[in-house]
Amino acid sequence: MPLERIRLDDDSSFTAPTPVGAPLGQPVAHACTAGHRNVPDGKGSTGVWECSPGQFRRQVMEAEYSYIVSGEGSFTPDDGETIEFRAGDALYFTANTQGTWTIRQAVRKTYLILG
Repeated sequence: MPLERIRLDDDSSFTAPTPVGAPLGQPVAHACTAGHRNVPDGKGSTGVWECSPGQFRRQVMEAEYSYIVSGEGSFTPDDGETIEFRAGDALYFTANTQGTWTIRQAVRKTYLILG
């Protein structure tokens, strides 16, 4: 399969929001996904992710590329400086990146998990 389009015509295709896996304080952020697909070679996945405001530990161990469609916040890696992001920014996480997400305004991002 050389090309596959993931299109969201409305928000009805999102999963029900669930609390993030490792919240840090209140409010507890809730996340959901839509259009989740495993890549054809079985070495990753892609889709759309949304998250409400809150702070939590990153749970993905694989490398990840993300494009921020809307919202804003920051990510603080355990071994580095805080990176602020907003709509229009792209983020790349190397494998095993650990740190803390802080979502200030609900975020929608597309993602590609590698590995």
